[in-house]
Formats: sequence, C-alpha cells, structure tokens
Amino acid sequence: MNASGLLDSLATADGRRRFGLWMLALCLAGALATAAVLGWHRWFFAVILWLGGVYVPARLVAEVLGARGRRMQDRYRQALPDRITRGNLPLVARGLYERDVLMPRIVTPPYAAKVTETVIAVGNEAFDRADAGEEIRRAAVRFAAVADGWMSEMRLVREADPASTNIQARWHDIRSLSVLAAATRVLVALYEEIARQPFYGPAIDAQQIRDFLDASLDYLDRAAIDPDVPPWTGSLLGLWTAESTELRARWDAFVSVQGPAPSRISAVLEIAMGPR
Repeated sequence: MNASGLLDSLATADGRRRFGLWMLALCLAGALATAAVLGWHRWFFAVILWLGGVYVPARLVAEVLGARGRRMQDRYRQALPDRITRGNLPLVARGLYERDVLMPRIVTPPYAAKVTETVIAVGNEAFDRADAGEEIRRAAVRFAAVADGWMSEMRLVREADPASTNIQARWHDIRSLSVLAAATRVLVALYEEIARQPFYGPAIDAQQIRDFLDASLDYLDRAAIDPDVPPWTGSLLGLWTAESTELRARWDAFVSVQGPAPSRISAVLEIAMGPR
C-alpha cells in the first residue's frame, strides 16, 4: 500500500478501527513470544512492554496520519491535484466520491468502501496501459451498461408485481446496484479530471450519464425504505449489451464479499476493461 492509500484508509473511522485490531493482535502475539523467551512469570512485563512501547505509539501515529488524510480529502473535495497519479489515486477517489455521490441510506460502510476499491482497481489497471483516461472511460461505459439494464429490470419487475415485498432480495439488489452506480459516477468524474474534457459514450453525453446515475441513486434510496414506492420513471441510457449479463454476475459476486476482494475485482476488470 502506498502513502496515499494508507492515508485514505486511516482517514476513516472503520480503517483506524481495523488498524487498531491488527496492531492489538500483533502486540499480544509479540507479548506471548517475549514471555516465552524471558519466562512466563514475566508475562505482565511483556504485555506492558508491547502495549506501551508499540501499540500506544502506533495508535497515536495512526490518529495523526488519519487527521492528515481527512484534511487531504477535504481539500480534494474542493480542488484535485494538478496531476492524478497512481500515488494519489486513493485520496482522489475518496474525494470524488464524497464530492459527487449521495449514497442510499441502506448502503452500510463496508458496502460503500467497495466504491473506492473499485475506482482504485480500475485506475491502477488503467495507469498500466497506454491511455489511462480512455481506459477509465470505457470501463465506466461498461459499468453504466450494467446499471442501465439493472434499472430497466427493476422497473419491469415493479410494474409487473407492485405488491412484491421480498425485502431481503430487494435490499441485496439495491446495495449492489447502488455501489455500481456510485463507482460509475466516480469513474465518470475521474475520466473528466484526467482527460480534461467532458465524458462521452455511445450516443450519450456527460450530462445524460450523470443525470441517469444520480436519479438511479435517488430512486434506490427511496425504494430501500418505502415498500410502496412506484416503479422508476427515469430515462434509460440504452447501453445494455449481452456481455453486461456476465459483468453483472461478477460484480454481484464481488460486492457480496465484505472487505477487500482482489480476485473478484480482477474478474470484474477482465470484462470491464478487457485484455491489455
């Protein structure tokens, strides 16, 4: 993990909590090893040594770095760096997410973290290719195609059976589709920042895709809470293709795993970005 990724991780309360748990486990293991070497009658000394000499300083450093990460994210919400690179990509992705995305209330932090995980994975892969901006744009179009077909399906299901109340299935779809729409929204903004021009796609422009994604997220927020919400009446993009079906299946498998899922996001990128 580079410095930007570390700052991005520690800028969140969940990231600092996970760091604290890992450090606590490491220190307890170190204390046990020290006690085994020095003698078990000195176990209390070993615990104090590791907690006071390693754990507490590490937590203090994490809090300092977390505060720095939050300051950088706040700054990136207002103005991004002149040049977006692999090094500052995590903070840029988080800044764009917080600037441009209003996530449905049903989406919990572990799911929301999938947005930046996706954007970072797409960005890192794009930076390994000849034209990073164009690679990001194509991935965003393919993600938008999945969201387009998914919203169409949700509308048809709702129109066919307005009384449908399988709340667990609905929440699963809403969370997964919300993360997809949010990640696409960030990728659209990321392309525009890198390419210095408005986003575009097959027969769509930047305003159309932003309006579609924002309207979708707004509808999903209401659909998650209100069982009587009417079918979605927004405009579709007409981007759905046959390959979107497999991409959706791989996306669903990726989102279903809480925490980082490198192998599953790689499977998503195989379709979303294609071979090098």
